[in-house]
Amino acid sequence: MAWKRPTVNTPFHIDWEWWTENDQNYRLYLYEQLCEECRRRFPAGMDVEEVDWIDPETAEVTRADALLMCLRMRCVNEPDYITASLPLTAAVFRVFLMNGNKPLSANDLHDYLQWRPASTILRVLAGRQVHYGVRPVVV
Repeated sequence: MAWKRPTVNTPFHIDWEWWTENDQNYRLYLYEQLCEECRRRFPAGMDVEEVDWIDPETAEVTRADALLMCLRMRCVNEPDYITASLPLTAAVFRVFLMNGNKPLSANDLHDYLQWRPASTILRVLAGRQVHYGVRPVVV
């Protein structure tokens, strides 16, 4: 399959395999994205265990990362969780954490990050450097 240059409509997501392939610890980056209350709750963020999580739509119980669950259930509801003062790469990472890592294009991300045009978001995401494991979805 030939590589195609991403466009503003190309879907991106957090590629969790990228973290392993590049010897990166995603938990450190998750901890950095927590709100103050969750940081107090998990002062030693790297030692947090998995918890049972019940999917509100299906009632299916699965094991989940406690940091990620706190982030998705608490932090994302803070009014200043995603702001224009954040670096763009961190804001994009937080959007994907917030939406459960569902694929989004630069156009979609612009809906969340209206202070940056889709073309700027694309330029950052499609650059040579991978930020926070955000990469195009491979189909």
